[in-house]
Amino acid sequence: MLDLAPVEFNSTKIAPRDFLLSIIDPKLRPLQGDTDVCVMWNTVTGIKNGKKMRIDYYMWDEADIRNGISSMGRVTGFSAAIGAMFIGRGEIEKKGIVAPEDAIDGKVYQKFMNELGKRNITIDEVVSEL
Repeated sequence: MLDLAPVEFNSTKIAPRDFLLSIIDPKLRPLQGDTDVCVMWNTVTGIKNGKKMRIDYYMWDEADIRNGISSMGRVTGFSAAIGAMFIGRGEIEKKGIVAPEDAIDGKVYQKFMNELGKRNITIDEVVSEL
């Protein structure tokens, strides 16, 4: 259904992808007043101080209707802006192409989480011993 090469159907040539999009696109359009949410649940396990640990990270973020910012825009845009601010200040010292989880650690991690909190994006961290 995603093929771009036209096929003949009932004496008409049409690309399967064009046909599929013509059917599903109207169904995917948001209705008046619809907003998005961003949901995250990550789990990390490892050993800390000789004990097996599990850390769960939870986030639920909703769109900012008053300012017209989608939740996806908030979560991605604010994170990128905070990261850029830290790079500009020299707080992120790693150079080149570095994954955020490798560049934002230690004290910078806590500052990053605090900055997200100022923007009402909260990531809860639940630590449990296994």
